[in-house]
Amino acid sequence: MTEAIARRGPDRNYGNVFLMGLCHFTSDFYCNVLPVMLPVLAVKFGISYSACGVLFMIYSVTTNLLQMPLGLAADRKPINFLMPLSIITGGFFACLIGAVDSLVPLVAVILLSGICASGFHPICSKILVEVIPKGHETLSTSIFIAGGNIGFAVAPLIFAAFIEAVGAEQLLWLVLPALITVALVYVRRCERNVAPPPGAAKGLNMHEIMHNRELLLLTSSISLRSWCYCAMVVYLPLLLSSHGHSGVESASALVVMLLGSVVGGLATGSLSDRFGLRMGIALSYLITLAGAVYFLLWPGTTWDAMAALFITGAGMYGSTPAAIVWTQRLMPGNAALASSTVLGFTFGIGYIESVLTGWLGDRIGLAEALLATVAPAVVAALVILFMLKAPPAAISTIGEGARDSAK
Repeated sequence: MTEAIARRGPDRNYGNVFLMGLCHFTSDFYCNVLPVMLPVLAVKFGISYSACGVLFMIYSVTTNLLQMPLGLAADRKPINFLMPLSIITGGFFACLIGAVDSLVPLVAVILLSGICASGFHPICSKILVEVIPKGHETLSTSIFIAGGNIGFAVAPLIFAAFIEAVGAEQLLWLVLPALITVALVYVRRCERNVAPPPGAAKGLNMHEIMHNRELLLLTSSISLRSWCYCAMVVYLPLLLSSHGHSGVESASALVVMLLGSVVGGLATGSLSDRFGLRMGIALSYLITLAGAVYFLLWPGTTWDAMAALFITGAGMYGSTPAAIVWTQRLMPGNAALASSTVLGFTFGIGYIESVLTGWLGDRIGLAEALLATVAPAVVAALVILFMLKAPPAAISTIGEGARDSAK
């Protein structure tokens, strides 16, 4: 039975690695619908900044905080089929937001969108480990992460342009990319499980996680960074709209920041390989602080503001690849759980905290509230980072071939 499962599983090649990058692109593309919709929803339903933050928190709590238990399950159970299901259902409910005409159904659709999207990151991260060619783990992981960053980056501009052209009520037409991606997943057999390698590490339990001091400190530091990132993603379009910029201009600014995150993730990964994980993350924090302070003191769409915003995005997301590697070293043999901790849990916490930023924005202004969020949060994250011990050495068995070992 084990050999049959192994034969039916996906192949280890760059074609499947790029497909996982495409899946990440598609999933994160739909995850970034709501920031573009918030100015539309604020006018449509007459809601405040803090209420917009609550709507985003509803989505983010479900899509991010559910990832850890799903990661625990994915490291133990054959549930790879949930990955394509997550792409198609998450995309459908995300696009359905534009057709809702009252507040209670809106909350229900946002909740369902978050629940459906939560199955992607932990399971796709596990599938990625199963399709990576041996000896190419770092490059393959970079391709996967870059796919998600690019999808998240281009979504605001595409959705904003689509809404201005044909209206938010027609967003369901944009489910088509999800259908194409899922079809490719089934053609390449990437929804199928493979046999675990002999001697695979035993999955962690919540008791072990909650008593791992290094993991808790690292997660706390990354969560503070995530608060800054999430607050900027949620409130940047609203901030620029309040300064008289159009929906497309506001979305374009968000795209600039998110494209910066693509570059930051790749650059910091290279720097971390050379100077160490801690220094790579610390550098990303300092870049975040410099770029965000400049932009928030002089918000706008001038070239210098956009350059600062690009740098801000590079710094904010730059720590993610290094944090994933560090977390995987703290959780050897638990790839899904490690990835869901960094890509899910910390961002879920960040979106919850961003509600406080929105509440403050209603009272002192959004630019001031964002500045009051970023500066202390980054400094605190940096302090916690240097409380950690040096990262463990790389585990040579991470990413080893399940099917090759099983044969």
